[in-house]
Amino acid sequence: MTWDAREKAHKAYAFGNDFPGALVETRQFEGDALVFRSEFPVEGGTLNLRNVTRLTAPGKIESQEYLAMKDAPESLLVRVEAKKR
Repeated sequence: MTWDAREKAHKAYAFGNDFPGALVETRQFEGDALVFRSEFPVEGGTLNLRNVTRLTAPGKIESQEYLAMKDAPESLLVRVEAKKR
């Protein structure tokens, strides 16, 4: 993970054996939410991923992962609530 001064965003890079190149993720705050965006090449197009994470109460966060293929609308893939013990 690194800071990109031009984009004013964190960038994360993931490499794997089953796909060429790297999965690049951009992370920025949008209001009170930390938003992660990435694109992943798949057969027939591109898979767009967006994760939105925010603090909902002291010691509690909520995270939602959305996905979309090509120009299709996003759909909710998973929603997670976490509470500090």
